Amino acid sequence: MTTTATAPAGDQWTVLRGPVTGETATATALAARHHLACEHEDSGRLRLTDPVTSHTLVTVRWMSLPPQAPRALGFQVPPSAAVDILIDPHPGGHRLAAELHDALAARLLPYTGSELDGIRAAMPLLEHYRRPNPAFNNWALLFRDHYLEHSTGFVLAMERAGIPAEWIFTLDKGDRTWNRDRVHATFLAHGYRSDVLDNSAVNDPDAHQAQLARAGAEIDAFLDAAHAAGRRVLAVDDGGLLARGYGALGAPRTVDAALELTVSGIKRIAAAGPLAIPVLNLARSQVKSRLVTARSPTPACAGCAP
Repeated sequence: MTTTATAPAGDQWTVLRGPVTGETATATALAARHHLACEHEDSGRLRLTDPVTSHTLVTVRWMSLPPQAPRALGFQVPPSAAVDILIDPHPGGHRLAAELHDALAARLLPYTGSELDGIRAAMPLLEHYRRPNPAFNNWALLFRDHYLEHSTGFVLAMERAGIPAEWIFTLDKGDRTWNRDRVHATFLAHGYRSDVLDNSAVNDPDAHQAQLARAGAEIDAFLDAAHAAGRRVLAVDDGGLLARGYGALGAPRTVDAALELTVSGIKRIAAAGPLAIPVLNLARSQVKSRLVTARSPTPACAGCAP
């Protein structure tokens, strides 16, 4: 599984919000791993300090919230309890704050069981076809798209259809979609790999060499492991992976089949040259046009934040 320390750098604080309990135990466990003191100042605040110098490295504050509006498809009745957690790094405590942020996020951000039930209920077609299917035996999934609730429902359905969690690798396209952090955390909680392959990097590789090298190493390792285990790899994408050469004739590594989601992806694939694999063009299919039109009158990227 892939995760990153996402707490802001420098002396900025960050706030996490969600239906979490055990924030005190999480901070205490982290302090113990680093041989730090965990000082409880009151019922809603604690400090992680250096026991030798008494220097405060991180202050954590939290407070309970009233019932919150739904954060996923469908209403949750009764709504989950929620808490705001503020992580405040002091000088020398920035890496510790980032580690605490990720530890708390792993507990706080994944969709709850009732939220996942709401996502499934909103996607009845997937629920109809999510039964175990021998056609998925010995396949692995490389999924790249917007991190939205619909993506969550699709990937979870692919697992229930027969692709084991350890053979699912999801990639965020990099858009600032609403709840993208929750989708990432949910994928990690289910045992998938989760990372980012930004569209801007695919479209301008010279300006994003470091990001592409890191993501490429993760993808290469996944493909090598899947093929070594006798699994074929299905890519569900918008052309970014195939534009990077993972379907090209003569490439050192390729996926074994691809399902293309967007017209822009079709253009990327066409520009990448001859293919060595079959690609299903879902971008111009009746399935996509009818489902997207029926789902909502708003654009498909309505979930994208400014």
